[in-house]
Amino acid sequence: MKKLPLLLLSLFFLNSPAVLAVHFANFQVVDIGIGDSLLDFMSEDEILDGIEKHKDLNRYSYLNEPNKFLEIIVPREKNIYDKASVFIKNTIPTNYTIYAIRGYKDYIEDFDACIKQRDTIAKIITGMFTDLKTDKSIEENNQSINDYFTLNDLNATIDIYCQDLKETYRLKNDFTEGLVFAIQNEEFREWRLNFK
Repeated sequence: MKKLPLLLLSLFFLNSPAVLAVHFANFQVVDIGIGDSLLDFMSEDEILDGIEKHKDLNRYSYLNEPNKFLEIIVPREKNIYDKASVFIKNTIPTNYTIYAIRGYKDYIEDFDACIKQRDTIAKIITGMFTDLKTDKSIEENNQSINDYFTLNDLNATIDIYCQDLKETYRLKNDFTEGLVFAIQNEEFREWRLNFK
């Protein structure tokens, strides 16, 4: 796997140019890539502690299989992003293979700046991967607006989107809002889109 430490988030948040000739399924965020073992980056105790801290949040209860994957927050570096997380499959015995990686950059009450940054990132990525399918969409519900830009490869997907939450909902649930950069394999993406 090509080592691209902090490439995606640092590239996009710092607006650095890049030309790469590998498909993005091999990209890494915070030195972590899809298919890697989380044990290469955190101890088992740290992973189990991360699972324990977030298991009661019930953030994915709207999915048909809300407990199929576990989200673990990973340490952030160099203030390039505000939070990063990985997803592993919820299996016994535990398999620590990473199925998805997300980086978050807060844009609290600044949706226009988020969209501008998202569009900058999308332009850089589409320039790097001109042969891949792209898609744009907007999802709205009574609590949020999500403005997506997606690139699809046969094995993985990159989603770059801005999330704008209703302020009362965001504050009540102690959520953040802003730019999300996610790389996920096909199994994870299918799970994330399998609503009740």
